[in-house]
Amino acid sequence: MYGKKLSVISLPLLLASLILGACSSVPEIPVAGELFGETVATTVDSEIARYYLEQYLDGKREHREMDRKISALYVESGNPIPSREELRRISRDFSVDFAALFLADRLLRMVCNKKLNQSFSRYLDKETVVDADPSSYLVLFVPGWDYIETGYLVGSDFAKPRLLATEFGLENYLVELPPTGGVEENAAVLAGAISRHMRSNKKMLIVGASSAGPAIHLALSDRFNGNRPGSIKAWINLGGILQGSPVVDHYRVWYRRWLLSLVAWRKGWDLEAITSMSAKESRRRFAGLRIDPEILVINYLGIPLSGQISRYSIDNYPLLRPEGPNDGLTLLSDAIAPRSLTIVALGSDHFFAEDPRIDEKTVALMKLILDYLEQGKAKDCEH
Repeated sequence: MYGKKLSVISLPLLLASLILGACSSVPEIPVAGELFGETVATTVDSEIARYYLEQYLDGKREHREMDRKISALYVESGNPIPSREELRRISRDFSVDFAALFLADRLLRMVCNKKLNQSFSRYLDKETVVDADPSSYLVLFVPGWDYIETGYLVGSDFAKPRLLATEFGLENYLVELPPTGGVEENAAVLAGAISRHMRSNKKMLIVGASSAGPAIHLALSDRFNGNRPGSIKAWINLGGILQGSPVVDHYRVWYRRWLLSLVAWRKGWDLEAITSMSAKESRRRFAGLRIDPEILVINYLGIPLSGQISRYSIDNYPLLRPEGPNDGLTLLSDAIAPRSLTIVALGSDHFFAEDPRIDEKTVALMKLILDYLEQGKAKDCEH
């Protein structure tokens, strides 16, 4: 649900414009393989990443030393989903692209994620018809940064997804956030919108991308009271920067802060609103949030390889590489909500609209969500 021209929010474009010579050379090794039925033909940053995709994940063991090293990693890796720290270490010991592929593989090995992604593929290929009544649902679209001024350009106003939702039969509304508000302010506005729309007695779905992610997480948390239990059925997290963007932190260092302050001043933006999306502040906030475990949370997570970075992420991606695999604005592990299921969008970065099939995937995602809610398919998962 993210529109044909969607670059999600304009904040990444602002931050990209601040980068001065941050790009560094990344090896470009051709690779052609398949992961979970998805053909991958691009370049990667190391021979071991190439071997991992082309051979190891296909069950072929043709390089004894690489096989030993990769197999040892699987034995040592304790968490079902690798942590930020683990992915940083893997990036150092193997490569960033290897770590990105490893994360994708670990996510898709989880039984519930595997079933979810298989269902998504069937809906995308139009092999399945959804058996649900869309009219019993109501969708709140939570827009991205600066959506009034630049939404028509970057899609942060959710105009196309809302049109597709209406055609699908879903009643839907845009939550009118302050265009450049901070996380706390946006969460309060969203909480109010949720309370008002509860009067319809319809089952509610919350959809948001990028900067909307942390505001949604906060609004659904136990910090806000008054939401009738059971009224909110699902949260669809589209690449939300739930634990912030290290790019913001990069410009909070004193000798760079003046540049961020200058841009914010010229745009008339609140500097504190921008810094509320920093990794430092966001991780502290994230750690204290809890939401109703009955809410189905599904992440749509872009996992790009170095040869698949879009024109909008090309500046920020190398800035974040020392931290591990990222989508050009946030670290991949930091975009995964707690107790959630994940659709793996291999090849996409933070800017989903670069995917030529994004409209088809928007409709497939709508069908998938209703299917999972109506059939109760997630009830046995530790989502």
